[in-house]
Amino acid sequence: MEYTKAFEYISKKVEEELAKQNYTKQKVSNEDGGDLVSLFTSENVAYSVVYILDKQQMVLRSAAMTDDGPDNDWKTLATWLYDEQTADQKDAESIANDFIEGVSGTVAIKRAKQVQKKKKKSDDGSADPKFLAKRFVTYFPELKDEIKNEEDCYYPFRGATFAKEHIAPRVADYIKRANNKETEKFANVFNVQYGNGDRDTRAVITIVILNSLEDEEFYKVSEFFNDDLEKAAKAARKYKGKEVKPEVPKKPRKSIGSTLLNQSK
Repeated sequence: MEYTKAFEYISKKVEEELAKQNYTKQKVSNEDGGDLVSLFTSENVAYSVVYILDKQQMVLRSAAMTDDGPDNDWKTLATWLYDEQTADQKDAESIANDFIEGVSGTVAIKRAKQVQKKKKKSDDGSADPKFLAKRFVTYFPELKDEIKNEEDCYYPFRGATFAKEHIAPRVADYIKRANNKETEKFANVFNVQYGNGDRDTRAVITIVILNSLEDEEFYKVSEFFNDDLEKAAKAARKYKGKEVKPEVPKKPRKSIGSTLLNQSK
């Protein structure tokens, strides 16, 4: 059986199994006459089926996912010799069954959980409230100048105050007029930033922005939240309308010009 046909068969079987776990097949460029690669990704883990031409090997690998894709620290889970001169359909089936076991058994489940826990260490993320604010510029271009003004006037960036005054009202208005598809896309901004954000960013999302929404708008957008954000957002609703410890006021940043003037007096 030709190695290309065997690879297609094995990859298809792995894809069918991973589809049950909500993995997505990604497009990969396979050069003519070179190694063959199929890539499947989820939020936390990536799997790839590879045929290494010069070694005549079928390989199953896994890696952790980052915001930019697999982290490329690939771990080999299984390796089979496949010589198209001697191998047949039964050999391809055996390899496929072994690879399916590798992506669906208890070890695979444990692997996914370990990667997820690893990603959640160190406060789950490093994106700060200013980074969050900049993510909304795509939807509200006028925020660009307002963010710059905030940076010029205050240090550090007043994440909660800025979100309350500049982002929350616009979010509410956008959700009111958005259709279902637009709302789903908009909700994904919150999903991604909540997952990548530090504690301050997560609080800004749930306590400041989402709690500013009336129930109708909140339930409209929360329908598209992932499990982590949905749980956090619903828990934060109990603080809606209640006094939450305010952000410590930051002193306005003095301009270099005013500092020099004061020094010259």
